[in-house]
Amino acid sequence: MDSKFQLYSKILEKPSLRFNYALPNSIDKNLRRGLINSGPYDSNLFPKSRIKAAVIFHLLQENNVIRFENAMKNGLGIFKGFSKTFRTNIDFVDFKATDFSKKSYDFCLNQVIKNNYDLCYVIFDTIDSKIYSLVKTRLLGNGIPCQVINHNKINIPDDQLQWIIENIALASYAKVGGTPWVIHAVEDKPEIVIGVSRAMDRSRKVIVGFTTVFKHNGDFILFHSKSPIIGWEKYEEGLGVLIREAIEEYTKREKTPKSVVFHFHKNPGREINVIKKELEGLDIEYALLHLNSFSNFKLFDTTHKTCTPLAGLEVNLSRNSALLLSDGRSETGTRPYLGVPSVLEITMNKSSTMDLGEFPRLIKQIYDFAHINWRGFNAKTIPVTINYSYLIARLIGNLESIEAWNAIIANGKLVDKAWFL
Repeated sequence: MDSKFQLYSKILEKPSLRFNYALPNSIDKNLRRGLINSGPYDSNLFPKSRIKAAVIFHLLQENNVIRFENAMKNGLGIFKGFSKTFRTNIDFVDFKATDFSKKSYDFCLNQVIKNNYDLCYVIFDTIDSKIYSLVKTRLLGNGIPCQVINHNKINIPDDQLQWIIENIALASYAKVGGTPWVIHAVEDKPEIVIGVSRAMDRSRKVIVGFTTVFKHNGDFILFHSKSPIIGWEKYEEGLGVLIREAIEEYTKREKTPKSVVFHFHKNPGREINVIKKELEGLDIEYALLHLNSFSNFKLFDTTHKTCTPLAGLEVNLSRNSALLLSDGRSETGTRPYLGVPSVLEITMNKSSTMDLGEFPRLIKQIYDFAHINWRGFNAKTIPVTINYSYLIARLIGNLESIEAWNAIIANGKLVDKAWFL
């Protein structure tokens, strides 16, 4: 390599998060502090004063389930309790399986579905793939978000359980349609960001998931997860419908968007003509970004004893290509995960109509989106547009009957809920 070859880098600032939308000063960079001090983003909008949660478990697990429920309601250690954290109450109703058979769990599921609970926890000793598929298919098919929990995860000492409980509580609030926090953005540009990712089912059929993020009143909020596309043959048609629906919905809620940003798990090819066709004649610019999480690049910081760079490290390769570490060590020098942080190699496709001068802003946007991961307080910082889309595709690939999924989404019960967490 030429000794004069140089790469320029910088550390991106951690984004500000917006909590209670009705409080102008409810902006914080600390998740726990923001929630406790201000409440979730939709504090005054969340439609339920109480969440009705069913819990399915085996008779032998009863003592630990009672402990789990008490910790969720009243708090444990660092977790202050569901109502204090999310400003709404959670009530539990127990359904006890007499054995670990599919028949026994199916009987309990019937009762849960009959009473139309807001959320259902299913606790297993060992998670059986067939029962897992049955649980997800039946509950999601009836519009009930669910959380499958391994009994070993809650059968632990309090000093460990506190972290598990707060993560389950966070995901639960999002699963029933709550918005814990959003990204507070300074730019006032009306913009839609669409994430596209994919997974395979057991028969190796491709399933493509979508996630849409809207700019609303200066904040980026997760809008909804579109019904996944099963098979490549329907992909282009599905992407076209998604673009049209997103623009129509944004225009109805806000105004005509000025731009649409696409995040692709793979390098865009066949998608380009679809996007051109859908946006033709509209005064809307677009950016096509490839977020390659399988980059051959690795980044190290030889000035630190761990050699792990700070989170937010951006390295510019060219005018339309850069490397980004959304994960990495914190300013305190710690990092909760083992191994070398994964590098995102980001490329702005030349077919984009958005000016290349916007590329640095779009990289910062990707980094910001890595901080709306509602799977847990310590969840890995992966851009939500790619991560949530992948989770949707993967979860659907594990269901008993994925062909019925469009009908499940069409009933509207799950469209505004983060059921896939």
